[in-house]
Amino acid sequence: MDKPNRLDEKPEREQMKSLSFGMVSALSRQLADQGFGQQPIDIVEALVFAMFIVADTYSLTKAEKDKAIEVINGFYDDMQNHFIQKIIIRDHQITDAAEIQAVSDKFYDLSRARFAQYGEKFKQDISDPMALSCPTTVSYLLDNLFIQPLNNEEKLQLLGAVSDQVLSFWTGCVQNFK
Repeated sequence: MDKPNRLDEKPEREQMKSLSFGMVSALSRQLADQGFGQQPIDIVEALVFAMFIVADTYSLTKAEKDKAIEVINGFYDDMQNHFIQKIIIRDHQITDAAEIQAVSDKFYDLSRARFAQYGEKFKQDISDPMALSCPTTVSYLLDNLFIQPLNNEEKLQLLGAVSDQVLSFWTGCVQNFK
């Protein structure tokens, strides 16, 4: 009985994967448009943030919370497998099993830990009735996204535009999953 359910989840998980990669691409374009295209970012952080948005909005739109958690766990596993198989092994041509396992473990730990951390930041944002966007969440993203940390002026320059884009992502995902 579990196998048919897992197969039924696959299209939803593929859609979640597509949304995540689309968000990372849109975020990269946004950074370039704001003049930060030459500053290297941690692509894993961008991906983990997008995964958080997708998973959080998915869980908010589903009445059956246990089923939603099962789909989200499968989605996180799919993203980890994609990251390892397509990026680490194929693109970077890493073949050492111990190195691949270490990268896989790091991705697993980071994706799960950041889900909780971004969730906490988002709760702070929505608990402030004066916040028109999600400054705490986006500030945390910007703190972790760039390889070389941004100075305060650069961060302020990006905060509004990235916040608007994050709200657009959230709205789009909610509409998508309804």
